[in-house]
Amino acid sequence: MTKIALINCYFGKSWPSYFSHFLFSCKYNPDVDFILFTNLEAPFHIPNVHFVHIKDLTEFSALASKKLNLNINILDGYKLCDFKPTYGLIFQEYLKNYDFWGYCDIDIVFGNIRYFMTEKILQKYDVISPHKNYPAGFFTLLKNNEQCINLFKQSKDYARILENSRHFCFDECNFEFNRVHTTDITQINTEIESFTLVLRRLELQKEIKYYHKPIVQEFTYTDVVHHWVEGNIFNSITEKQYLLIHLINVKDNQFFFIDPFENKAKFSISPKGIHYKFSQYSHTLKKIKSRINENIRQTNYRFLLLKSKLLSYTQKEHVNFLEEQSYKIGKTHITFYPQDKNKLVIINEADYTLHYNQFSLYKIKDNKWIGISKKAISTIDFHYKNEEDIPYKISINNIQKRINENAYYIY
Repeated sequence: MTKIALINCYFGKSWPSYFSHFLFSCKYNPDVDFILFTNLEAPFHIPNVHFVHIKDLTEFSALASKKLNLNINILDGYKLCDFKPTYGLIFQEYLKNYDFWGYCDIDIVFGNIRYFMTEKILQKYDVISPHKNYPAGFFTLLKNNEQCINLFKQSKDYARILENSRHFCFDECNFEFNRVHTTDITQINTEIESFTLVLRRLELQKEIKYYHKPIVQEFTYTDVVHHWVEGNIFNSITEKQYLLIHLINVKDNQFFFIDPFENKAKFSISPKGIHYKFSQYSHTLKKIKSRINENIRQTNYRFLLLKSKLLSYTQKEHVNFLEEQSYKIGKTHITFYPQDKNKLVIINEADYTLHYNQFSLYKIKDNKWIGISKKAISTIDFHYKNEEDIPYKISINNIQKRINENAYYIY
């Protein structure tokens, strides 16, 4: 089996409240090693998590200066993000026995890493990111060879970036998060050549094989609950499985409550917190999901009749847009969750209430589809600009009620 090591550097007075859950999720990935360089002691020990003591940022700066042959002086832990692509070189002596090295954050809860990082993918690709538009700073894997260890040097700005105390978001996209969703990084004029630009350029030149597909969940749009069960993460609505959950935009929320850590193989994660006893809200979501499934079973016969009449609509293909993307309709916004090759769950958040509608999709032509649910038959049109993967507008026309709504992409 291909050997993987993930690195994190963390310096502080104490571990954050979610760290025990991060550590516990590492335990359920026993065939991946985690190496944490830190000044803190382990709250509890996991066989595949290795703590290596580094006193502070000054000691790290000295080590980085020596390994990179640069004058490094890090003043803020946030600056460490710029150094993530360099970890393969800085910590090379710790990585001798691994086929892949990578970096990860600790504000995440892992699912089943090997479920996504299969031997087939590891054999095929040089760099692997679970985010489509840039190498994710919270999790990226690179082959443990000279090319990938030194990829960061392909940026003409790498020395200036690393020697400067300012944070440039070098490991990702130089803070161009909104624009990279709709524009190729090679077409964006950025202050520095980021790691995103380096990888994209080499990918286009066919000098590396770069995997970048959305297989993680970040809590950006909805209050959907996710379940962590024995090392696997599932969306409670779509039942979609994820590599990890990133807590980046909920961990500092004053209403994000984390239950005291328990050695239990099941808990829920939502923007409201991490809980072992599912809340009434979570229970309500389960009931809604059950009703949706029952509705689907009750309407199977009607689906068969409609499909026999709509001969040109029977081609089943995966609808092509960014998974779990939010769109605005009037004063509310909706989120699209592809459930499988031709099913789509639409979640509408209005008046602090989640409304669900599940469509079975049948392609008519190009980007036009028929969507069939228990309550409606609609045409769904996806409007794209040029060759972009994300539609800037989605038109939903209810055939029965003759109501047409346009959903616009939220940049």
